[in-house]
Amino acid sequence: MELHVWDGDAKYGLPSMDLKSLQMMAYVKFSGAPVNIVKSSNPFKSPTGQLPVFKCSEGALSSFSQVTTFLRKQNFSCDYELSPRQCSEVVAYEHLLIEKLYPALMYLWWVEPKSYYDVIHKWYFSSIPFPYKFWYPRKYHNGQLDLIRGMFDDPSDPQLIETELHKQAQECLTMLSNRLGDREYFFGRSPSTVDALIFSYLALLLKVDLKVPVLQNHIKACPNLSRYVSKAIQRFFPTDFRAEEQVKRKGHRSTDNRDSPAKDDVPNKGRNLLLSGLVAFSAMFGYAIAAGLVQVDMGEPPVEEEYDYEYGDYDDAGSSGD
Repeated sequence: MELHVWDGDAKYGLPSMDLKSLQMMAYVKFSGAPVNIVKSSNPFKSPTGQLPVFKCSEGALSSFSQVTTFLRKQNFSCDYELSPRQCSEVVAYEHLLIEKLYPALMYLWWVEPKSYYDVIHKWYFSSIPFPYKFWYPRKYHNGQLDLIRGMFDDPSDPQLIETELHKQAQECLTMLSNRLGDREYFFGRSPSTVDALIFSYLALLLKVDLKVPVLQNHIKACPNLSRYVSKAIQRFFPTDFRAEEQVKRKGHRSTDNRDSPAKDDVPNKGRNLLLSGLVAFSAMFGYAIAAGLVQVDMGEPPVEEEYDYEYGDYDDAGSSGD
């Protein structure tokens, strides 16, 4: 079994920069299924032409429900300890997330201009190989733009759309925070399907520094949700957690180096300065010659008879401008 997903970003400590990819990865990790996870940034190589895709004995599966159903048939599930009532709640939470959080996330990532062009488009464009980088980001952008416009009677008012999406998402996040409380997971001591779904939404909203950080700040204002995301990444995706820590340490070292006096630890610094000075002097001297500021004696000039210029014409043209 292989799960092909969108790649992540060490800067954000995310296993994947895609919601559906992250949901499938989380379920695989939570259930303990022996699935080989292959990270990619080229959906064209996928059997379906998109990511994520789950390759198994039943073919190529591309939806979260298809993957979870197949893994349950193979006796890999993270819902064995749930009661029938809790299993029905999982379905209710899934619909709630799709209704309240999914539109807000898609808007912030693919529609809101500043975040889309400065963060999301830039990441996908730099990750996807040529020439597909010129097609896939625009495809996702147009698809989510149509989704958001179809939700509102007046899609020409972006401020109204953004306000309403933020309001619904904030209400949902507050409800999730109240439901989680002091528990480590939403149902019991081990993660379930609902945790795979909720974790993926929260991780993308919390970790990626979008230009409109309304929902990111709201999650930060709910400490239990922030801890929930951090602990899940640290436990189930330790490689990505360590990669983020390394990026942070490098950033701190760079800041410290800028704030502290520079150390004379560059080898052959004197020689390098001398060579730099010679190069600069040569460039300045060449410019002075070209500009006529410096006259170079090139020997005896040719005799006047060898010149074939009409000095009279030149003098007439010069005098006419006076």
